[in-house]
Amino acid sequence: MQPPRVVLHPLHPHGVDKALMAMPGINLECPEDNEGVASALRDGAEVLVTFTWRDEFLTPSLRWVAGTGAGAEQYPHELFEKCGVTLTTAVGVHSITVAEHAFALVLAMTRRIGEAVRHMAEPTWVPMLADEISGKKMAIVGLGRIGEEIARRALAWDIEVAGVKRRPENYTGCLENVHGPAELQDLCAWADILVIAAPANEDGSPLVGAKELELLGAGWLVNVGRGTLVDGDALCSAVIEGELRGAGLDVTTPEPLPADSPLWSSPKVVLTAHYAGASPYYGERWGKIFSHNLKAFREGGPWENRLVPKD
Repeated sequence: MQPPRVVLHPLHPHGVDKALMAMPGINLECPEDNEGVASALRDGAEVLVTFTWRDEFLTPSLRWVAGTGAGAEQYPHELFEKCGVTLTTAVGVHSITVAEHAFALVLAMTRRIGEAVRHMAEPTWVPMLADEISGKKMAIVGLGRIGEEIARRALAWDIEVAGVKRRPENYTGCLENVHGPAELQDLCAWADILVIAAPANEDGSPLVGAKELELLGAGWLVNVGRGTLVDGDALCSAVIEGELRGAGLDVTTPEPLPADSPLWSSPKVVLTAHYAGASPYYGERWGKIFSHNLKAFREGGPWENRLVPKD
């Protein structure tokens, strides 16, 4: 049996290329652009490693898309089912680093570090009264692996934590206070800190809009999920005109955030460029998932993080 031809998209997280170069039992190809990727797939390559998708990547030879990100809304799931293409993701690879990043954003807002960095640029010495997170109430929207890691850390900081999960009856994690999506507004009214760690809705609709932000009031918002989960216009209004004390955003809608967005200049906002999942250990962790799934691809057996076909 010939080793499968594996095509690595030129845009990939740190270390994925090194993990594949060290992987036995594959023929690795590293095109320089999208056309090169499509050409390799048209030429018979069976495996595509990517976090982005273009229709021309779907060729008769493609059998497995090994996603390098946790999200999967960009892929044509039904078409993959029809064409016999397996789809796997990197769920779990960056749970630790995204949880740490979420806390960095929380602390940057509550301790007013974002404002202090702006003062450094002037430079001006401005002592400020900052807040504490111990004893605060945090609502986490999305209790997958990332949300669970955020919850564990929040409990250790003496924060009272509640969560939102699509099917709360299936939850088996560290929290006792878990609700369904229908109770999101009640939790916004209850919380001091609202953390979004959920995947995007299939239709791209937001979970948090003007009403939820109004109920959150003089609280803080953190989004390490997807930018589309928060209504952009409502967020701008809450930051500029509303009571919201701060927004810590690793994701926005659209991305990149337009230069004329008022979020860039607001001292209440801390922005990072969708790198919460980036880590020097990313490739090593992702490589373990790929190695496991490579065996399933070649020999059969259970897959890890398989979305298509559905188990």
